[in-house]
Amino acid sequence: MNYLPFYPIYSVDFLGSFLMLLLSFATFGYARRLRREHKKSVLFIYLFGLSTAFVAFSISRSIGHMLRFIFIYAGVPEWWKSLAPISGSLNSACFITIAALSFVYASVQHVIALVRSDAEKLRKAKEELEKTNQKLRELYQTLEDKVRQRTQELLASESKFRRLFESSGEAIFFCDSQGRISDINPSGVNLLGFNSKDELIGQPMVNFFAEKKDWQDYVRITCQNGFIKDFETKLVTKNGQEKYVIITAHATKKSSGCKIGFEGIAKDITSYRKMTEKLIYSEKMASLGQLASGIAHEINTPLSIILGYAQMLKKDFKNDKDVFEELSIIESQAEVCKKIVSDLLSFARSSDKSSIRKILVNDCILQTVDIIRHTFEKDGIKFLIELSDDLPCIEADPDKLRQVFLNLLNNSRDAVGKDGLIFIRTFLKEDSIVIEFGDNGSGIPSDIKDKIFDPFFTTKPPRKGTGLGLSVSYGIIQDHKGKLEVFSPPERDYHLSLNLKTVFVITLPIFR
Repeated sequence: MNYLPFYPIYSVDFLGSFLMLLLSFATFGYARRLRREHKKSVLFIYLFGLSTAFVAFSISRSIGHMLRFIFIYAGVPEWWKSLAPISGSLNSACFITIAALSFVYASVQHVIALVRSDAEKLRKAKEELEKTNQKLRELYQTLEDKVRQRTQELLASESKFRRLFESSGEAIFFCDSQGRISDINPSGVNLLGFNSKDELIGQPMVNFFAEKKDWQDYVRITCQNGFIKDFETKLVTKNGQEKYVIITAHATKKSSGCKIGFEGIAKDITSYRKMTEKLIYSEKMASLGQLASGIAHEINTPLSIILGYAQMLKKDFKNDKDVFEELSIIESQAEVCKKIVSDLLSFARSSDKSSIRKILVNDCILQTVDIIRHTFEKDGIKFLIELSDDLPCIEADPDKLRQVFLNLLNNSRDAVGKDGLIFIRTFLKEDSIVIEFGDNGSGIPSDIKDKIFDPFFTTKPPRKGTGLGLSVSYGIIQDHKGKLEVFSPPERDYHLSLNLKTVFVITLPIFR
């Protein structure tokens, strides 16, 4: 029997099986490479699976066909009969797998389309995010630039404020809601008499108000209006000095009970206030001087007539004791009036200046002290005299200066009573000679200190003084182009160390 009647057909079948193997493996290799290059591609994964199934199908069919020809050609066709069912089942299984994969392709295509759609959406979303991110970066950069610019402006403003705060000549202060000082500039530290800001931080502001009522008014007005403007008050420094200030402040916070924090500026007007008071006083004294001069001249004539007639009548009634004594009383009282008129004329600066000449102030002081030393020392009053040796001569009326010195010494004696101390010192200060008269008496009450130079003002009991001593002295010193001031209590540490309560300071110019 001839098993190869169709040898050419079998040759083609054998060669086709071999080519099927070759092409399937080539397809499998290509699909595998694509899958490696595109690991996340669903299509290439599908093609790789399909090519794998084709390889399995080609192996099953092609090798089966080739083995059949080999077995037949070798004369053992029965072997093929044993392998034929296995080869057929493998072919069927591979064909079914390929068919199944072919049917799945449409679903895979749909999935791929959905995936592509989602990928496109993701791409667009990514582009939008990138655009948004770019805008955010631009906004962030702009914001960063603005923040940097604002920070620089803030730093510049803070630096400007700090320079203004530190270098301002006015006192600038900040207080918390409890009224305690939280910050203050160097001018404020100097105003209150402290050495450093740390000594003031945390101290209640009310402690520096001389009048507690002023503090209450200050808090009330600031609480009601949120600010206070040109509030004039008196502050007390660390060493007890009083400073007149004008405060302008704003509330920084309001809460229940009007417990507020505030920031303000205090302007020291002490010098201005004293200058104003001196100007007012000078004007008042000038007016009083004119009035006193007119009164003195008007009284002097009838007073001289009264005194003359009293003296004439005393001669006529010298043998009548009662009348003589009464006339003596009239004469003595007329002399007192004449002395008052003379003081009024001196106060009015109507004295003759022909006696002005070059003198040494120290000589005038020693001459005056020699006159009253014995009387004063009988009462236990001691003198502490410190006269500078380098004082030049000045042009002045020595009698008038001795009158001023005597008035001041008598006032000191009345103040100290017995067993007291009277201090006298002279020294040179720039182009002036300074003369100080002090005592450790009772001092001058603050409520009358501004009145002691007023004419006829006196604290002495009746018939103990006319109230013209200091006013006349003030006029004499002014007539010499000088200045007469009183300090009670004294401001200088040296005076305080001597326990002085009152110091009169005379300043006389060297060149008039």
